[in-house]
Amino acid sequence: MKIQSLRYFVTLVQAGSITKAAQQLYVAQPSLTKSLKLLEEELGYPLVERSASGVHLTKKGCRVYAEAQQVLDLYDGWKAMGRDDQPKLIDIYTYLSFPDFLLPDIVLRYRKKYPELVINFTVTEQPERFISRSGHKPVLALVMCREGEHLRRLTEIQGNPPVLLMSGAYRCLVNTRHPLAQRKEVTFEQLRDYYLILPDLDQNERVPEMPEGFLHGILCLSPDQKKVEVETVANVIPLVEKDNESYALSFWPAALRYKGVQEGRLIGVPIVDECARGQFMLFYSKAAYETYPVVRQLVEDIRAAARAFLRQNTPSSWGANTP
Repeated sequence: MKIQSLRYFVTLVQAGSITKAAQQLYVAQPSLTKSLKLLEEELGYPLVERSASGVHLTKKGCRVYAEAQQVLDLYDGWKAMGRDDQPKLIDIYTYLSFPDFLLPDIVLRYRKKYPELVINFTVTEQPERFISRSGHKPVLALVMCREGEHLRRLTEIQGNPPVLLMSGAYRCLVNTRHPLAQRKEVTFEQLRDYYLILPDLDQNERVPEMPEGFLHGILCLSPDQKKVEVETVANVIPLVEKDNESYALSFWPAALRYKGVQEGRLIGVPIVDECARGQFMLFYSKAAYETYPVVRQLVEDIRAAARAFLRQNTPSSWGANTP
């Protein structure tokens, strides 16, 4: 068995399709397909199943995928022995709703302070699919979690507990002229008559074997004909401010960063449903945290930024439908 075969397999699972994986690995699709076939023949069972939506892990493939990541981490660690105490690259993934929250200022500061360090900052609907135990290729993933089984499974994948940045719930974000603006709370059923504005979701990005993305658990309760997708989160808020029949789903207390909320033009109406509740978590590799001082400081700076935000936005400001 070759290390390259395991790396190809892990990349394929993370990419979700042969086409995307081949592009990321800079190899031809037939070469990638052949490598996977040889690996499956060597092991004696299929690792993935193919469908129109991409590749999906088999039950045995799930175990091999998790353990292959550990093998690759060990291998990369052996190669890294004797090198300096700073990684060459740190990957940071954050949840779709938070492209402008906590991280941009921190990432900019680190890029200035460590010009030789490459920091990739990616916004995605499922940052949890990039959770990694690697101690030599640091990955930070800021993930919206549900308490219970969802959080337990992600913690198991990570191998160490995440950092809780904040707890809260998604609310119905509307302008002050909206028919729902004066309600103390709403149900998902009451939202079905209005248009949900949300950023464009990449349906090909999903990996079914991962715990279901938090946002998908909420969106399944909204009718498709009432969903309006726009390019980015930055386009959502202005549209909700202007239109009296539209709303957005926004996580409180993080939504208090919006100027429209701060100035009273936008209101967050609580949603009566447990699936609206969540915890914003920072997942990181304990091995990378202990190996690299820069990773350790980055984790602590993100934790400190979340605490500072919460101090500036006290619970008294989270009223039923006031900012």
